Amino acid sequence: MNSTSTLTLALIAAYFVFVFGSLILRGREVSGPWWYLLRSFFPNWRFYHGFGSQPRLFTRLQQPDGEWTEWQMFMPRAQFSLFDLFHNARNNLLLANQNLVDHLAFDIQTLPENKSAVELVSYKMVTQLAHSMIRQQGLTGYRWQFQILQVPPLQAPNESMTILLSPVLQA
Repeated sequence: MNSTSTLTLALIAAYFVFVFGSLILRGREVSGPWWYLLRSFFPNWRFYHGFGSQPRLFTRLQQPDGEWTEWQMFMPRAQFSLFDLFHNARNNLLLANQNLVDHLAFDIQTLPENKSAVELVSYKMVTQLAHSMIRQQGLTGYRWQFQILQVPPLQAPNESMTILLSPVLQA
């Protein structure tokens, strides 16, 4: 056998060892710094656990007169076309962005008391996501904020649902 096929067989064997190990550890929480780095390769599967409240990202701007705009919700909505059956990059990006918000909400809820959410990688990534949303609107030089609300189904969002409010940032 050549070295390429040996490497391929070793990778396949490592995969099956990983799957077998995960079946044995099923029901237990697997945690650690190296697992955290692999998290971006896997979707957030908590949406199968039941119909409940969803984390939503909201942004607002401070206008030149000092007044704040209303909170605007980031809500990925799929736009369907027949071409999307073959290539759906825009909607996949929107779903990945919402998945990032879901990860941040989970990280905040499991955050130890002596740590700040600002230290989280998911917080920094959501900050960049919100900032890019502000830039896409062509708004630069404005002060802005974002917040994460845990919104129950069929209810209007309100301030009591806030799980994170960012400091005022500069666009």
